[in-house]
Amino acid sequence: MDNRYYFSEIHGEQVILTGGEAQHISRVRRCREGDRIVAFNGDGYDYSLVIDEVMKDKVIASVISKQINKAYQDTDITVYLAMLKNDALSTAIDHLAELNVKSVKLFKSDYTIAVIDDKKLDKLKSIATQASKQCERADIMDISIIDKKDIEKDISRYDNRFFAFEDSDQKISSFTGDFAVIIGPEGGFSREENEHFSRFCQNISLGKTILRAEVACISAVSMLKAVKHES
Repeated sequence: MDNRYYFSEIHGEQVILTGGEAQHISRVRRCREGDRIVAFNGDGYDYSLVIDEVMKDKVIASVISKQINKAYQDTDITVYLAMLKNDALSTAIDHLAELNVKSVKLFKSDYTIAVIDDKKLDKLKSIATQASKQCERADIMDISIIDKKDIEKDISRYDNRFFAFEDSDQKISSFTGDFAVIIGPEGGFSREENEHFSRFCQNISLGKTILRAEVACISAVSMLKAVKHES
């Protein structure tokens, strides 16, 4: 959606858009005072705005109204994803954001090759922001890095915990509440990791074929959302 923008600064009934968002409004869309746009800041609402002033480095707009976003969900869906190589990870982040995943927690597994530094993490967050704009969700998927040893404690707060295991024959049954799923890297998990994650997660099958990691995480979330019972 070309006229949908993200903002982080709001003062009462006035919103300030900066950086790339302001440049897109002024230089690409060529918006002027009095034009209306839609914006969001991650709180689950869509803001209808009227532009008050277009400046060189920022755009000031007033709030006309706000309404809960049609895609907003209270259910927490989290993916614990072993770090992937650049293109694969970018693809995964893009599509997981479109699937309304609330957060992705990246970790190093035994067979992880990729390295994620602050610059790459910022790029991934930018991809998540752009995906939110395109799929018209009003919050931004959180992306962070977690140590593998901390996953057991961290994932314990979820109502349902799953582990995508290539040798599993377990079918996914209906469930309620939030959920988290652990997905491995390109080379899969080590035997020790398989045994470890299976102790505190329900291992599930994603089918008879071996999926690429970026496809596996998308498939897992889609399958789990399909069988989740909405109360």
